[in-house]
Amino acid sequence: MSQILNGRRVTATYDAEALRIDRSGRRTDIPLAAVREVRTPAERVVEVVLTDGVVHRVEGGNPTATSAFATALSGLLPQRRDPAGSALVTTSGSRETSVWWFFGPLILLVLAYLGYAGWVASTQGVRVLGVIVGLLPLFIGLLLFFGGLEETSRRITLARRGITVEAYATSRRRGSTYYRYTDADGREHFYNCQRNVQRTHIVYDPRNPGTAAHVQWPPFLLLKLFTMIVPGGLVLVVGVVMVFGALW
Repeated sequence: MSQILNGRRVTATYDAEALRIDRSGRRTDIPLAAVREVRTPAERVVEVVLTDGVVHRVEGGNPTATSAFATALSGLLPQRRDPAGSALVTTSGSRETSVWWFFGPLILLVLAYLGYAGWVASTQGVRVLGVIVGLLPLFIGLLLFFGGLEETSRRITLARRGITVEAYATSRRRGSTYYRYTDADGREHFYNCQRNVQRTHIVYDPRNPGTAAHVQWPPFLLLKLFTMIVPGGLVLVVGVVMVFGALW
């Protein structure tokens, strides 16, 4: 079973062929045949020494996890090594989206809201309280209602033509576990969710293998979707009336 080493802004994992290090939006793949030794010069530090002498350093979260990771990785190193070392290492961009794709539009929305609230305060007086208080139900309603619709659409697609496979945890970041699974054509894909288990069952869309979801008990899934869409829609209506009622 592959171990996952989580440190500050870095995650390391491995399989029978390679060590993978995700750090600051970059992924480094190191074939095990290119590794000369794995050592722990400090309690929370793993150093991967390549056959050409290049060292890759990973700082773990605690001494126990760091030591266990180094021991397990050392046990997987093949007897025959490739002297090419760092020439076999590949680096690529991670799949993480830049935070500005989220914060840019969010800043514009906040500025537009502040302008609207100022207009209501100057023309409608006390009704500005509804504009301010109504933000909470508006925001919650948007998340629940449209999140429920999106999840329902995805689950219907997966129920019609989805293929179920076993997925393996590769890293954990920002409270989510990232899983790797292989489609019917042998290509690898990644999926993240709030589960915190080493293995889970994933159902993916064969027409778009990147679209996937973890398998859930149908009655529980229906209840989950219902509690997202129906209450979410009601809360959304309340929020819209409170925030935009001044325009009617």
